Amino acid sequence: MSVSGWFILTLAVSMANFPFITGRFFGVIALRHGKTPSVYIAEFVLTYMILASAAYALEAREGRVFDQGWQFYVITVSLLMVFSFPGFVFRFLLPRT
Repeated sequence: MSVSGWFILTLAVSMANFPFITGRFFGVIALRHGKTPSVYIAEFVLTYMILASAAYALEAREGRVFDQGWQFYVITVSLLMVFSFPGFVFRFLLPRT
């Protein structure tokens, strides 16, 4: 795997867990009543769009951009969900002391 592939993979793991670490929207905007499930979904969608744009830009920089079907997007969304599992466990399943 190339350096850009490892970069996207590392970026995906870190960005997938970031919403669960902070109580702010994308770590910047303070929310009055905390994060609701819809805010987590919005962060997930925006994270996916940012990662897809970065991966597309790196792929275009290296050469030919391959065509992607709907299967590619389903698999990458599922992979991002798997990457976000440690943050979800940390935020919602571990007991607070």
